Amino acid sequence: MQHTDEALIEDIRAGGTRQEQGIRRLYEQFYYLTRDSRKKYTTLDESDLLTAYNSAIISLRKQLLTGAFRGDSALATYFTRIYTNKCIDHLRKQKSGLQTMPYEYAPEVEDKTPNALSRLIQSDQLERVRRQLQAIGEVCKQILLDSEYYGYSAEEIAERIGFSSAASVTSKKYSCLQKLRESLSQQPKA
Repeated sequence: MQHTDEALIEDIRAGGTRQEQGIRRLYEQFYYLTRDSRKKYTTLDESDLLTAYNSAIISLRKQLLTGAFRGDSALATYFTRIYTNKCIDHLRKQKSGLQTMPYEYAPEVEDKTPNALSRLIQSDQLERVRRQLQAIGEVCKQILLDSEYYGYSAEEIAERIGFSSAASVTSKKYSCLQKLRESLSQQPKA
């Protein structure tokens, strides 16, 4: 099912559950590009194409949230250009011998409000943060990612993970941030 550009953009900009559903629809709507590009980029394997696709989705999300997409073209055209550029980047890295890093789990979020998690994610400590998010536990990881990356409200997070109230989520988020800070300060820098 095709979704209108306006509906997808509105859902992604809304944050929370709507953003998650909008990204999922966007992902499914343009996934055909990975199949079609196998013929065009024959030296890229399936993993490279999927990494380029996921990176393009992340880039498009970021551009929609920051207002970089002005609507001068259809969303499909705009996204196809981003995906094509990501594939070309992979080809260049292949030719130069550089290793490509999968972008599936590397959030790209523009930090408009200073908060601990966003500052850490955007710094050179990304890999350390990723490891430490795993180490502090699944509940903390979900709360921090849901609130800081996906834009869920405390009420939505409470409903998603079964907490009794938004206040409980806020309190747990604070303790999770403390755990993350403490854990990062104890780890040697990579």
